[in-house]
Amino acid sequence: MQAIIVDDEPPARTLLREYVEDEYPDIEIVAACGTGRAAVEAINEHVPDLVFLDVQMPGLDGFDVLERIDVLPHLIFSTAYDTYALQAFDAGAVDYLLKPYTRARFRKAVDRVRDRFAEQAAPGDDYAEQLTTLLRAARSEGGPPERLYVQHGSKIIPVPTDTILHIEAAGDYSKLHTADDTYLSNQGIGALEEQLAGDRFMRVHRSSIIALPAVDHLVSDGSGGYVAVLAGSRRVRVSRTYAPQIRDLIG
Repeated sequence: MQAIIVDDEPPARTLLREYVEDEYPDIEIVAACGTGRAAVEAINEHVPDLVFLDVQMPGLDGFDVLERIDVLPHLIFSTAYDTYALQAFDAGAVDYLLKPYTRARFRKAVDRVRDRFAEQAAPGDDYAEQLTTLLRAARSEGGPPERLYVQHGSKIIPVPTDTILHIEAAGDYSKLHTADDTYLSNQGIGALEEQLAGDRFMRVHRSSIIALPAVDHLVSDGSGGYVAVLAGSRRVRVSRTYAPQIRDLIG
């Protein structure tokens, strides 16, 4: 695994690097950034598996960084403020380290990421090839596919696209959220956006696609973006970049 440390305090960056190097020799620190802008550049350049991300930083804060990166990695937020916890998990955090934290608490957070990383890597190349074949076969001629195929336990099953409410980036993979379950696709969110292009789905964030028929209403976030409230009260952030498009469509 490759990791990037993002924190505007040098002692915090040093401590995280020390913990990683002492506890996890198989995790390579490819960059350590002191500003949000530097973090965006480093994450887009290296596409790491894991990012330790501070929240409050001068210029771009941690959530601003997430809006500007191309692929969403596994995230461990590291901050002195507990008030951002809910927002962090909404943004896809695996864990939330509240400063000051112990070495044992650090290990618990990283072990959670390693478990998820191992689960995603488990299917193997033959699984990816099977999915590619099935996806091509399932695509409606001249339009988006009627179903996406995913691994569910030991089986490969179809997920009808008209049941998908929300798609969430998960590293190099994507989570397909329906009303009843969540499925992990081996395709990245960019690839799914291209496949599902049409009237039903819309990209609303670097890490999110929503099904427009599932939108109940929009709520302003006070900074030029929205929160889309979907069926079942699911809430998805709409970034400022995509806000005008969804506002015009939803009315």
